[in-house]
Amino acid sequence: MKKTGAVLVVIALLGVVAWLGVSFRNLRVQRLEAVERRVRLPETHLVDLQDAPVLLRADGRQSVVLVLFTTTCEYCRAELRAFSEKALLFKEHKVFFVAWEEADALQAFAGETGVDAVPWFRVLRDTVSALDDTLGIAMVPTTFVYGPDGRLRDTFEGIAAIESIAAAARGKESL
Repeated sequence: MKKTGAVLVVIALLGVVAWLGVSFRNLRVQRLEAVERRVRLPETHLVDLQDAPVLLRADGRQSVVLVLFTTTCEYCRAELRAFSEKALLFKEHKVFFVAWEEADALQAFAGETGVDAVPWFRVLRDTVSALDDTLGIAMVPTTFVYGPDGRLRDTFEGIAAIESIAAAARGKESL
């Protein structure tokens, strides 16, 4: 009887190990697919705070800085304030701050952080979570820097040095 119990325990453990292996493999595949999708700036439609449609795409002239955030994230709040304080570093680039929240919450947050006062910054809403699904966002803030050709130059997960993001936008190595 003890032998049968031990065999069943071993079989159960092997089953759990096999299930975990498949689960980890699937997660790895999903992450690799997201990395592949990140290589080019996804052309997608977002909306601004007045619900006007905005096509997110590279224009061949300016780098695109894409900052994904939430209004409840303290790190996001700090990073957006830093962008506002160092806005001149980004004057020659397109900078989009994107969240999945309601326009009123985003408007208040943009005002609080100061990004709404910078003419070359745009706060956008991803009403259908298209970027979250396409880019596989695991944390906020996450910042993607794409060159004028729409190819990914650098990614910053979590709070990042604004100077490093600006260097990537200029095509220089990050600090």
